[in-house]
Amino acid sequence: MSHSRETTIAILMFTGVLLGNVAIFSIVPFLSSAALVDLRASFAGALGLGDGVSYVAPLHAFQIMLCYGAVATACMIPWALGQGISGLKTSRIKAYSLRGVLEYGGFTLSFFSLGYLGDVFTLPMHTALNFITPIFATIATILILKEKSYAHTWIALICGVLGVLVITRPGMIALSPGVLYVLGAALCFSLCGVVIKQLTSTESSQHIAFYMLAMTTVLALPLGISYWVNPGLDGWFWLIVIGVIAYLQQVYVAKAISKVPFMVLIPINFVSLVFSTLASYLIYGKLIDRWTFIGAVIILVSTLYNAQRNRKLAAREAMIAQTV
Repeated sequence: MSHSRETTIAILMFTGVLLGNVAIFSIVPFLSSAALVDLRASFAGALGLGDGVSYVAPLHAFQIMLCYGAVATACMIPWALGQGISGLKTSRIKAYSLRGVLEYGGFTLSFFSLGYLGDVFTLPMHTALNFITPIFATIATILILKEKSYAHTWIALICGVLGVLVITRPGMIALSPGVLYVLGAALCFSLCGVVIKQLTSTESSQHIAFYMLAMTTVLALPLGISYWVNPGLDGWFWLIVIGVIAYLQQVYVAKAISKVPFMVLIPINFVSLVFSTLASYLIYGKLIDRWTFIGAVIILVSTLYNAQRNRKLAAREAMIAQTV
């Protein structure tokens, strides 16, 4: 297969992953917000999933998180059975456990943040704030893995924080708790990236995905059961959709990254802002505001700048190593 074709396939896969993110983050408030129960009931009737009751109970973020992990894990059971007990054995259980805790924390915080969607905190704002995750991850590798830091890294961080301030406009608009939750989620996801970087030295992408989903499910069990309510037929439909999307994302993000350098995929993240803006308008009747757009551009450009500089430095160090 030609390089250009592989790159095209990888871009399409990664675009699908981004679309999946937007789909999940659009469905979660649809399930959890008491203000949207009437809309949810209307959709249930249109899909033939209604039970004749006009009111449907909102689902808690903890319950959604449990189903998210359980359904996605169930999708990987055929692969796990094929591996057998010996194939699933690992010596990296501590790293897997840490990744599971961080992943659970990141998604739970992100789901909680979606409960605050409204006039101040919108779906495009949620998406834009998540753009800072790669910058957080770079800083984490410096502080935790003791990787060498450079001026461009800190410049990118400062620009990323500036982008966050442009989006949230502290002092100009009320600070929504959703902003704090989504930034906490971004921090968790960035630390996940550090752990994944360590795991990939010995573990396959399939093992990493399976253990993440399985451990996330186990961690979600106590609170998920405590806050459990009957989802109804339509609720089960959406929960299964979320879980299947989560499984497909795990499969295709690994394939996309294995085909092309991540640097090629970073700019495509901006597509998710287009998707979330469209979803926000169609579902909630809200468009992206200019400050969210400007802030997202600042964060994305700083991320690209940091990634490009890191790529050049890595290439230079590799060249020096070959001449020694």
